[in-house]
Amino acid sequence: MTPVPTLNRDALTRALNGDRRLVAAFEQQAIAVGETQDAVTVQADATEALQDATVLTLSPNGALTNERVLKLGDGVRAIDDGTYLTLFVDDRFAHVAGGFRVDLTAQGDTAVVLPLGGMLATVDGEETLTNKTLDAAVLVAAILNASEYATDAAAAAGGVPVGGLYLKAGAVFRRAA
Repeated sequence: MTPVPTLNRDALTRALNGDRRLVAAFEQQAIAVGETQDAVTVQADATEALQDATVLTLSPNGALTNERVLKLGDGVRAIDDGTYLTLFVDDRFAHVAGGFRVDLTAQGDTAVVLPLGGMLATVDGEETLTNKTLDAAVLVAAILNASEYATDAAAAAGGVPVGGLYLKAGAVFRRAA
């Protein structure tokens, strides 16, 4: 520790009107100043050889032997305002595993809720859905409004299009031909 400057206790006591608490506080302050000076000296000594320190730079610098140049990876963006370089995780990026590309196209503010397990259905792909509720207006209405026919030919004669639904003995059938 840096030597604490010598204090004349009698002069200090007279200057502080004999208040022992103030004299003790003043002595403690002098000790703290010495400790702080030591800490600052150690930090200054540690940075004396900056070219040997491992540092992060924004561009290569030949004077620094242990430099690491900052490179932004996918999904990270930076804003340099001249004083600070701020790194952000890009809110338009998702890491995809499996080696395949995924395109997400939003045509406005969009919320997509991903399942905790399982999968999301695609428009063009063919998936088997289980434990799902379908919109009643699309499927149930078609079944409820279906007419009863004895055969596929009778359904065709009744105006049911190919692929359309009809009932036969209470069961739902899809017109084949």
